[in-house]
Amino acid sequence: MSRHRRRRATKRSTTTPLRPKGCGAAPATNITVFRKVSTKLIWILPLWVLLIAESALIASPQKAVLAHWRETPITIDGQLDEPAWAVAEPVWDFVQVEPREGDPPTERTEVRVMFDDEMLYIGVYLYDSAPDQILTNDLQRDFDTHESDIFGVIIDAFNNDRASVSFFTNPGGAKQDTQALSDGRYLNPSWDGIWYTASRVHEDGWSCEIVIPFTTLRFEAQEQQTMGINFKRRIRRKNEDLYWSLVPRQFNSHHVSVIGDLLFDREIRPGRNLQLKPFLTANLTQVDMGSGTSNDFSPEGGLDVKYSLTSGLTLDGTYNTDFSQVEVDTAQINLTRFNLFFPEKRDFFLENANLFQFGEIPGERGPRRTEETQLFFSRHIGLSSSGQPLPLLGGARLSGRVGHFGLGLLNIQQEESDEAPSNNFTVMRLRYDVLGNSDVGAIFVDREGGDPGDYNRSYGVDANFQFFQNLTLNSYLARTQTPGDEGEDFVSKISGQWSDGFLQVRGLFTEIGENFNPEVGLAPRRGVRVYQYHFDLRPRPAGGFIREFHPHSNTKYYTDRNNITLTKDSHHALSITFADRSTFEVSHNPQFERLRVPFQLREDITIPAGDYHFNEFKTQYTSDRSQLLSGSFNLEKAGFFGGNRTSVSLSGTLLVKPRLSAKVDYKYNFVDVEAGSFRADLYAFRLHYSFSPRMFADLFIQYNTDSGKILTNARFNLIHRPLSDITLVFTEERFSGGATDMTRAVIFKYTHLLQF
Repeated sequence: MSRHRRRRATKRSTTTPLRPKGCGAAPATNITVFRKVSTKLIWILPLWVLLIAESALIASPQKAVLAHWRETPITIDGQLDEPAWAVAEPVWDFVQVEPREGDPPTERTEVRVMFDDEMLYIGVYLYDSAPDQILTNDLQRDFDTHESDIFGVIIDAFNNDRASVSFFTNPGGAKQDTQALSDGRYLNPSWDGIWYTASRVHEDGWSCEIVIPFTTLRFEAQEQQTMGINFKRRIRRKNEDLYWSLVPRQFNSHHVSVIGDLLFDREIRPGRNLQLKPFLTANLTQVDMGSGTSNDFSPEGGLDVKYSLTSGLTLDGTYNTDFSQVEVDTAQINLTRFNLFFPEKRDFFLENANLFQFGEIPGERGPRRTEETQLFFSRHIGLSSSGQPLPLLGGARLSGRVGHFGLGLLNIQQEESDEAPSNNFTVMRLRYDVLGNSDVGAIFVDREGGDPGDYNRSYGVDANFQFFQNLTLNSYLARTQTPGDEGEDFVSKISGQWSDGFLQVRGLFTEIGENFNPEVGLAPRRGVRVYQYHFDLRPRPAGGFIREFHPHSNTKYYTDRNNITLTKDSHHALSITFADRSTFEVSHNPQFERLRVPFQLREDITIPAGDYHFNEFKTQYTSDRSQLLSGSFNLEKAGFFGGNRTSVSLSGTLLVKPRLSAKVDYKYNFVDVEAGSFRADLYAFRLHYSFSPRMFADLFIQYNTDSGKILTNARFNLIHRPLSDITLVFTEERFSGGATDMTRAVIFKYTHLLQF
């Protein structure tokens, strides 16, 4: 019986738990053995699934909290002094996950839950024996929850152990919310929902109120309503993390298959949810090319629409789409023969983005994460290859859940411009829930140009399994269609991971055809096979200033289709996490590259074809980021294609709590190879000031000596009502060294959300 079914049959009690529920020319021998084992696993795993599916559903005992009907009014001020809060019975039995998983907390936390026809109310009193040391480091929207005292609620509104949303606040009343799928495997921190919060600091701790409209939660109405719920608290000065329903350390807060129950004593309705968000922009652009200056003023208007077709299915529409308020990309230095990766930052593509994700490399979340393929990458829509905006006429997106199905459908029309022809983009994604917390699915991605025969299509199927909470298995098979590139147009992958908080082991095999070409996705390397293994341990001392040791080893091979090694990238390291959350790592990273054709590293430097063995030694340290002054240091000494490379990264942050932060970054790169040498540096300065949780200003200046480009981006933002902004942006792009080319723009944008 599934967890949510057990819940509905359980007595509604706030205290009684429910029932349990070598880089040589060709290391072909080892790789061939690895591949044979991987191939056999493909046939063995389905049998394994059948044997352990029943056992995988067993979970720890579940807690329950009863939401009380709100009889009297509540003012959202963080005080908890209304009579209604005194009636609601609190839950207080929190448990540590950090530093000692399973231990009782050092400070008491009381949570009360109430509701009415439209809202869910959560009132919290967080006792603290040293209230003068409560940390509030940031007030801005989507603040960094790791660097403050925090309280958050995680809600699985459909009660299906899969999808969830979270709402976090700190003692300053800042807001951070996140959307998640697949039991926390896919996170979308850029999701923004409508909710309200306020906090107060007292002489014995701090308190907060969180109020969430039922239209934000989107659930299926039932006669006896039950949702999944959990609460999390962080006491930052102690680096102590607490959950009401324990989530093991290896998982994030959205691991909802182990959370408790939220019970309602009367029927509630999700309500109608229609949102209209018109916007107005005024852009003044000045371009100076040396021979003259041109000015352009272009006022625009548009509309975004959101409508809940059902409790789980949402339709989004956009007309004359504008992303002028989005922050510029962070500059990077490219020392490889592949294109750089820049993350998506535009809201329309970020919301429900995890629904469109296809395939997964389990456990890879750090700086050495690599993507062999990605069938859909939204930055190929509305952005040129240089990252400049392209005009979008409009589009629509249908996303959400229908029963056991997860559905994502996207269509965008990109208009013709001087930089790119018109294109229509369609993405269709379907997932189907199987077993306790697994899914199988399919995807279709299509780009249609204006001319007949100008198209590119990608389609594939995938399967993602999770067992025993600790074992994940992932696989997919996909193909592309491009006129003139028939045959060898496929990709296949299988991967697996075991992670129990102490031991993590994972392996991966991917094969990519020579003509695999997802034009709306990513495929940096084609005609290759990829083999990867990873092993790490996380032992924890009983006490002291060291929180965790983390020895780990990762090796990834790229071979051609005949198993001749092309690249070997290894990472052998020891990381240490200290009690104050500062970290230190030392690593040795042997590498091998076989270049079959030369590649141009810089305009006057070409790396010839050949075999290259080189070692990289790296040391890095990051201090406690919650302090007034913090910083990081990173030193790399490495061989580099027959020569040498030295890289140094320095970062310093000044934090005047909770309103002002200033950060300086410097990256030094010196490369010396037989064909020549060069130096490439990056300078960055970021200044942030929060006037309140609803109003802030940012300044971001970057200088890239490699390109000679100086980028300046300044933003002022006022949230004048929920999900409604007044934004003023100044951007400037110029070149050093006497170049006269310069582009400046001043952009004003006003959005106003209307909800029905």
